[in-house]
Amino acid sequence: MNRHPLSTHQIGVALAFGCTAAAISLLNIAFPVGLGDIQMDPGEIFVSLGAAFGGPIAGMIVGFLNGIVYAPDRNVPSHMLAGFVWGIWYAYLWRFTVSCKNRKWIRIALWTITMPVYYFVLLVPFFTWIYATFTLHVPFVPLFMTVAPAAALEMIGTIIVTDIVWTILPERFAAPVK
Repeated sequence: MNRHPLSTHQIGVALAFGCTAAAISLLNIAFPVGLGDIQMDPGEIFVSLGAAFGGPIAGMIVGFLNGIVYAPDRNVPSHMLAGFVWGIWYAYLWRFTVSCKNRKWIRIALWTITMPVYYFVLLVPFFTWIYATFTLHVPFVPLFMTVAPAAALEMIGTIIVTDIVWTILPERFAAPVK
């Protein structure tokens, strides 16, 4: 039995995906989505995939590295929570689908239809609550209603890119690392 919470492979995944997410933030890389000044931050692509490949603890590290660059604006706890839960979720998806006939497509479908949970149950509400309460000192609900449409567009972009990754990735590389 492994006495350490992370293997060297998981640490490598966490650092690779987390540093990439952080670099994207540091370089201010974002993509316009066609609605005024709203832009998609591609960092969440790396947090969700890093958590999937590395597991829940690696997901927390990736979330930490993604969130720390602009803390508290892109607050750390919400990204760490999302990374942790998504690491658990993908491990479950992998185990659930590994013996299915069309496992890859079932896993992609389940990933796609559950990505709103990542955004609108985990990340955005927690992020908005922290930001509203501790930074802006404004009511949560109006701020959430302002942030949610932009988050929805970012979520769609994240789903598209991660689904492409899952589609082209050979099955043997889609397993969570040990």
